[in-house]
Amino acid sequence: MGRKEKIKKPFYKKAWFWIIAVIIIAGFAGSGADENPETSNQASNTESIEESKNVEDSKKEKNKVNYDNFMKIEMGQSHEDVIALIGEGEEQTSSEVSGIKTAIYTWNGDGISNMNVTIQNGVVAGKAQVGLKKADSDITLEKYEKVKEGMSYEEVKNILGEGEISSETKMANIKSVIYSYINKGGSNANFTFTNDKLQMKAQFNLK
Repeated sequence: MGRKEKIKKPFYKKAWFWIIAVIIIAGFAGSGADENPETSNQASNTESIEESKNVEDSKKEKNKVNYDNFMKIEMGQSHEDVIALIGEGEEQTSSEVSGIKTAIYTWNGDGISNMNVTIQNGVVAGKAQVGLKKADSDITLEKYEKVKEGMSYEEVKNILGEGEISSETKMANIKSVIYSYINKGGSNANFTFTNDKLQMKAQFNLK
């Protein structure tokens, strides 16, 4: 009879294998224990503080988007001055034609209110707003019909009172301003002035 060969046990059945395995598992458990609840809570608290700060900053930016600040923006004012007044806006469009770079920036206020500013070569060339001023006019169809083309804004104001600027632009020496009169019920009228002369008027649902 031949000599019996000694059959080796697989390494995973040997005692040393399991001793090493236990040490490794214990090491992993220890590293997991290092991330104790206190550390996790600190990380979570840091994230919460950052989120709160971002929300607070967003609210502050929205609070700056109001009609008073809109009126402080002037044609020819620098883009940096606008940012200092109401914060960074979101760029909507940009283009460059014949060396003139034009970009339109938007700022959102409360609800659906917003404003946009047109910047040409670093300065304000136009602005527009919607919903920044409370609708509290008392314009009627009778008053509207008294307003005639060619009148100055001062003459129109003597008939209708102070209007709100919904948009203003200045290109070269031509300045165009649209004044809006909006009643509580939504009826309204718009008057477009070019170099302070009424060029166009329109109304909706006045009585």
